[in-house]
Amino acid sequence: MSEVATVKMRKRNMKLFPTYKKLSWDYLFFYTINFLFLTQVKHINPADVVLIDSFYYLFSMVAQMPATFIIEFLGRKNSIILGNILSCIYMILIIFSNNLFNLIIAEILSGLSFAIKESAEPSLLNESIPPTKYKSEIFAKVNEKGVSNYYIINAISTIIAGILYEVNPYIPICLSLTTLIIVTFLSTLFIEPTPNNKNKNFKSINHFKDLEDSFKFVLKSSRVKSLILYSAIMTALFSILSNYQISMLEELNVSASFLGFLFAILDIISGVCAKNQEKFHYKFKNRSLTVLGLLLVSSCFFSGVFGIIAKLFPILILVIIAFYIIKYFCSGIYYSLIDKYLSNFTNEEIDTKIFIANNFLRSISSALFGIFASFLLDRMETAISLIVVGIIFFILIILVNKFMKTRVGLKPSEYSKEELKYDSNPNQE
Repeated sequence: MSEVATVKMRKRNMKLFPTYKKLSWDYLFFYTINFLFLTQVKHINPADVVLIDSFYYLFSMVAQMPATFIIEFLGRKNSIILGNILSCIYMILIIFSNNLFNLIIAEILSGLSFAIKESAEPSLLNESIPPTKYKSEIFAKVNEKGVSNYYIINAISTIIAGILYEVNPYIPICLSLTTLIIVTFLSTLFIEPTPNNKNKNFKSINHFKDLEDSFKFVLKSSRVKSLILYSAIMTALFSILSNYQISMLEELNVSASFLGFLFAILDIISGVCAKNQEKFHYKFKNRSLTVLGLLLVSSCFFSGVFGIIAKLFPILILVIIAFYIIKYFCSGIYYSLIDKYLSNFTNEEIDTKIFIANNFLRSISSALFGIFASFLLDRMETAISLIVVGIIFFILIILVNKFMKTRVGLKPSEYSKEELKYDSNPNQE
């Protein structure tokens, strides 16, 4: 790629990425009402809805290796387009599915879609930023702009979805499909940042050797392993809470329209927090992930405690909402922060593989814990399930943070040469 073409690519991708991300990071007009849609319209048992999510993560785990080869074969841009097309098909299946088997097939397609997108998207952005010691900060700012705007748009769409669900449950799902079609078009406007990594190299022996070496690096790197392990635990807990929190409010007889307004406000809170993740990082530095983990498990545990009491004193639903706010605060900060940490000390040879490895392990974790969460919900009320999950994840967070203490958040000079093997910006921190 010529210098002029490279400059054009960087400008186009960095300008387009926040707009694309705010519409594509997750399904708009869908969450909150999706649990109600599946339980009330499709008549799926609440425990089975949690189990369906586990199939999503289970197939996401299986899909990581195919996703690696798809990205290497098609390139980052075309892979993102393919991922969005699969998301469109997923939404169509949700609309027309009428049994658990069809919904599992839909989750399989969604799992493949996000396995591709969650590795190709940050990799495309990472390779679109010029080599500089400020590359990590630029990545964080561009990414957080998209994430924070997503939360705001999702807040608006959640309110609309809650209201329209009362009119006709299928309207929000159709709006979600329409948004995905727009997102697919936007993804065609990106410019491939690494055009030399296409199929002509895909078939070479050296290419497979490079891929093998890259994954060996991921397995050897203490810093990357620590971050991926932490990511796996946090993602699993976020996934469980996304269903549990709605299930508990439904048990407390909260209406769909109120849920729409509530989660819209919570999404706005996440959006504001996402914009301030750099301030959070500089305030807590290498304790940032520890603080987020402890806040999240506290939110989970105490939501369950007050969920039990709220059955006798409904006014305590306000206290539960306060703990939900903590969860959404953590969500807004966490997702931008973990992508930034994972992209540190990487170049085009390794970044995709790190995101693939991260997605692989967190898919395993989310699938296993999702099955366990479904098992709990099938046997006890949501509030008690939240307490049990909160205790288990508190122990896990403590153990993982102890493991991370001497491996993450160090200065570049404190890492070994092997850890900085793929660092294209030796002065970054």
